[in-house]
Amino acid sequence: MHRYCHSLVKGVRRGGAIAFSPMALVRNKCITPALFAAVFLLSYLWHKSVFQDSLKHLMGKCFGPVTEINVNFQPHELTTPQPRTYDLHSEINSIFSKIQRIIPNVTFKFLNGSTSANNSKLSIVNRRNRYCPGEDLVVQVDMYDHLGNRKTYGGDFITSRLFSPKLGAAVSGRVEDFHNGSYHVYFPLHWVDRNETKVSIRLWHPSEGIAVLWRARHASLGVLGFNGRYKYLGKEAITNCHFQLNTAEEVCEYKDEFYEEAFYCIKPKDIPCECLNEMRAVDLHESHLTEEEKPLFVGSNVGVEMAIGLETIVITDCGDYSSTSNTKCQTGMSSPVPSGHFYNYTWHPAYCDMTVYKTQEDFTKCLKGKKLFLIGDSTLRQYIIHFTEGIKIVNYLQYHEGGWKFWDKTLEALNMDKDIYVSYKRHGFPLENFLFYNFKDDMYMSRQIDLRGGGKDTIFVITMGQHFRQFPLTLYIRRAINIRRAVERLFMRSPDTKVIIKTENTREFYAPPERTGDFHGYTQYLVLREVFQGLNVGFVDAWDMTVASSTESVHPFGYTFDSIMSMTFSFAC
Repeated sequence: MHRYCHSLVKGVRRGGAIAFSPMALVRNKCITPALFAAVFLLSYLWHKSVFQDSLKHLMGKCFGPVTEINVNFQPHELTTPQPRTYDLHSEINSIFSKIQRIIPNVTFKFLNGSTSANNSKLSIVNRRNRYCPGEDLVVQVDMYDHLGNRKTYGGDFITSRLFSPKLGAAVSGRVEDFHNGSYHVYFPLHWVDRNETKVSIRLWHPSEGIAVLWRARHASLGVLGFNGRYKYLGKEAITNCHFQLNTAEEVCEYKDEFYEEAFYCIKPKDIPCECLNEMRAVDLHESHLTEEEKPLFVGSNVGVEMAIGLETIVITDCGDYSSTSNTKCQTGMSSPVPSGHFYNYTWHPAYCDMTVYKTQEDFTKCLKGKKLFLIGDSTLRQYIIHFTEGIKIVNYLQYHEGGWKFWDKTLEALNMDKDIYVSYKRHGFPLENFLFYNFKDDMYMSRQIDLRGGGKDTIFVITMGQHFRQFPLTLYIRRAINIRRAVERLFMRSPDTKVIIKTENTREFYAPPERTGDFHGYTQYLVLREVFQGLNVGFVDAWDMTVASSTESVHPFGYTFDSIMSMTFSFAC
């Protein structure tokens, strides 16, 4: 037999021939190519057969070189990405450091020494009798503490909006922090209004409170814990789970090597780790605030309006001015701050022309012949609810409930006549769900993207945020970077796939600031802007929209939700 061929196969030498079981190669040289071709086709039926691989190498010597086959190949390797060639931890630390630079380096001493919304002063910098569209209104904010002392450092968390109820118009303000207790808030003027346009500037948390919230968020692995339920041969056990466990007990590690994601559960006695079946969140009832710090976050000190005494302004028509672009919204466009404004209860992006999607016909025309994958949290569950129970362009597949029941469940919906497919799948661990849910359905968003082929008729809409506010920011950064890397791989194999990133939005006024408050959401919003800049994706700035419309709801509604949908599908179609 040829020396090379002999080196690739295993057998027992019998009188000059190499014997195989159940078949023997009876000659010691490469025989008729046609015969080998027939045998090779039959060997294809033998999955992971060394004989098959040996024959392929023999064929290679007879007919020419072939690609070497890995005999240890497993089917799932078809969709497993190759090891990463960059330092994930360095990138996480770099982005974390950028966010940390906006956090005031101050120490809380007593409540009266913190910023007071009532004592602080507002004034219009460029005061005039009338303004023109296209100009900026500039408001100065000078902060004072509860004792009437002028603040000498910045870092307060404020939101701002300019709005006209009569016109259904609103825009958020861009805040410039001078780091000396003074701020300028810039409001771009986009509409004509005689004495009805008002300013709103709200102090959500003083700089002292921001420093406290930042410290508290990173004082532990999170204020939520988790239970895992195991099932094995009629036995059942519930144990504690988390991203790390400080325990002497044996633990089960659930690690994704490629994405460098991991969490752990205490191993139940006599039950294999592979039998983790369900998960639920558990309120740890932990607070990392001191008793002296807690008054910073009571209702009367949160979200206080500061512009009550500021006069309305007059905006007159001063000539030709267009508040929007004539360029159609496309993926890859950079989103400024503020990213647009509402007028007549409709969003108008500052950098492109948004198509309004409202009716059944509008969405059907957009989605005809397409596959839409919604990956994230319940703010994307809203999309499939709207399509199935609202405008009814698709029907649920094997799901007979409605609304928010079983909100964590994977959903699919179809329109066979129009060839429309819509799916919703949650973003995976962690989830703030206090009822047990099927953990076997969980999959990191990056892996969900890696498993899809993409293509010109495929749309991904991705979001995450609300479920991450109760954990250190590094977890969120890691997940965002992994998603970006998965999107980059998707574009390499299918560059015409449409990908839309929807930021998280503001939520209820009464959301506990330490756990789920909007300051945590704001830092995550900044992370998304940083991570996805320069990528060929659509960027739906739901944060800016909900600040402008003052929609304080985890699930935006009315014209705000309509505009979020329109912006999403302006990029998609």
